[in-house]
Amino acid sequence: MLETSVDRDSQKKLYVQIYDIVKRKIEKGEWGINALIPSEDELCRMFSVSKATVRLAITDLVRDGYLKRQQGKGTFVKSSVPHLGMTIRTRFAEDTFGGGVRLQRRIVRRSVGEVNGEAKRYLHDGGPVLHVQSHGMINGEPVCCEDLYVSVNLVPGIEQADLIEQPFFDAIQERTPRRIAKVVQSVDVVKAKGDDAGFLGVKDGTCSVAVYRIFIDGDDNTLAFMKLIGKVGKYKVQNEFERIR
Repeated sequence: MLETSVDRDSQKKLYVQIYDIVKRKIEKGEWGINALIPSEDELCRMFSVSKATVRLAITDLVRDGYLKRQQGKGTFVKSSVPHLGMTIRTRFAEDTFGGGVRLQRRIVRRSVGEVNGEAKRYLHDGGPVLHVQSHGMINGEPVCCEDLYVSVNLVPGIEQADLIEQPFFDAIQERTPRRIAKVVQSVDVVKAKGDDAGFLGVKDGTCSVAVYRIFIDGDDNTLAFMKLIGKVGKYKVQNEFERIR
C-alpha cells in the first residue's frame, strides 16, 4: 500500500515529500527493480496534488537514477541505489548583515513585449518576453537592482506569477513541464549607471557587483535570463559542493 500522506503545513515542498515517499518504497524493496509505478493521474489522486507537482517529483527521481521512463509504456523502477555525482549550490550571502537576513523585493516595472537589450543574446525562441525590474532592500537599505526576462512561449502563464512571494525557480516549474536542467552563472564587476546608481545611492560609474544567470532546460532552450546589480560590500557569492548519494 502506497503511503499517501503529505503534510501541507510543512515547509518542505509537496513534490519533495512525494519524492521521499516514492524513494522509500524503492529503497525498502516494496517496489522492485523494473516494477511499473502508478501513472501520473493515479499519483495525483493518491496525493491530492496537481500533475505539475507529481511531474517534478518523478523527474527528480529519474534524474537521480531511481526511475526510468519508457515511451508509451510508463515509468519503471530502475535502481534502489541512486547515481553518484556532485551538485553545486550557489547563493547570495549578505556579508555585512550576516546570515538569516531577508531580502525585501519590490517590483518597479513589469511588461510583456519583444526581447531587447542583453537578453537578446540568450532568448532565441522569437516570442514575447516577460520583463520584470525589481529593487532589493535589507532593513530598508537599497542593496540590489534586478532585471528578469522570461520566455512567455516556453513558460506559459508566467505573466500571472507572483514573483515577490514565490521564488522564480518554483514559478517556472509550476507552469511548464520543462525542467530547469542547469543554471549558468557568471559574476563581473561593472559600473552602476542611471536608475540603478540612483536607487543604490551611489555616484554614476561606481563599481558594483554584477551577477548573470541563464536558466536552461533539458533541450538546451533558454527559459530565462536574469541580471542583478549589487552594491559592493553587501553581497558575496558563496558556492557549496555536495556529493549526491
